[in-house]
Amino acid sequence: MASKKNKTQKLRPSSAKKDEGDALWDEVANTVKRQASSRISPVALPAKGQKKRPLAKKIPANAKKSINLRNNAAPKIDSDNSGLVTGPANLSQPVYAGIDRSSAKKLQQGKMVLEARIDLHGLSQLAAHQRLQHFIQKSRQEGLRTILVITGKGKAGRGVLREKVPQWLSEPPLSEAIIAFGASRPQDGGAGALYVRLKRARERL
Repeated sequence: MASKKNKTQKLRPSSAKKDEGDALWDEVANTVKRQASSRISPVALPAKGQKKRPLAKKIPANAKKSINLRNNAAPKIDSDNSGLVTGPANLSQPVYAGIDRSSAKKLQQGKMVLEARIDLHGLSQLAAHQRLQHFIQKSRQEGLRTILVITGKGKAGRGVLREKVPQWLSEPPLSEAIIAFGASRPQDGGAGALYVRLKRARERL
């Protein structure tokens, strides 16, 4: 009977051994360092009440083309001179400078005497550009002030010269000889022609 009791006691782990095992486990656990996770960090969500940034809208190709055409004929702004508009005044634009209001109104209404005219209708871009440069230079040398430049309207009002001529007038060397320009009255060609006001001959090109 005694031998059976002793055998049972040996099979049960003593409390002392259990305490030693717990202490050993705590010691091992303290030496283990946590490694940095290789997982991708989650995307931060906007704070409550913060508005999400709107996505950029795609602009159709035909809309981009029309925007570029408007920008080509728009007056240039001098960023080094407090945002003042430079170059000849394009009277078809909402903002222009370089001509007084009274003169601009007379030019727009066709009340200035036309001293010469040139018809570029039907010419290629290169030929029209060269002929326009020569005509404006000659007109200025002769002391002329107001001239008419006929561009034609083109098909459906989208003629190449109708779009290009205002651009040429806004850029050197032509811009250095011009005060202002704008669409003519119907009796002088309407949207297919431009009134051009030249600088005086003594003014520097």
